[in-house]
Amino acid sequence: MDKARNNIAATVRRVLRKRPRLVWYAAACGFALAVVLAVVRGCGGGAPKLTAIPPPTEEEKGDVLVTGYCSCGECCGWRRSWLGLGPPVYTYGPMKGRRKKVGVTARGTVAKHGTVAADPKVFPFGTRLKIPGYGTGVVEDVGGAINGRHIDVWFPSHEEARLWGRRSLKVVPLH
Repeated sequence: MDKARNNIAATVRRVLRKRPRLVWYAAACGFALAVVLAVVRGCGGGAPKLTAIPPPTEEEKGDVLVTGYCSCGECCGWRRSWLGLGPPVYTYGPMKGRRKKVGVTARGTVAKHGTVAADPKVFPFGTRLKIPGYGTGVVEDVGGAINGRHIDVWFPSHEEARLWGRRSLKVVPLH
């Protein structure tokens, strides 16, 4: 057993002496692979437990369909090109295959709590809305499935958007 360990150690020392670039290259490749895996898989600790969002009360119910969305590819219609490692591109619609700026709204702002996607014919860009159970929001985005009296409110995670679900609410434009 000791002889085998000594042979391995001698081989490693010989490689380190003769091919230091190879060792640095292997270490750099390992580090790059670890970074790529962390980005693809998500490198945070466990996400906090989310609690259910209470359903709307009778006086909050109305005629505007309010759904939740986040900046993920499932909600916003994008995927990564080049075997999942390249830049994000649109997956459908007139922009299919073109590069997508993830988290950037149609108006050019960064999506955050209070960002609303709506049909600009019903709620023009810049319209402030009071949304029961969500708070106030500003229309800064559009969506392929957002037509008529249907709005999407932004959440920081896909799980929160799914917990919000679909609700018919009294949405009040603020002036």
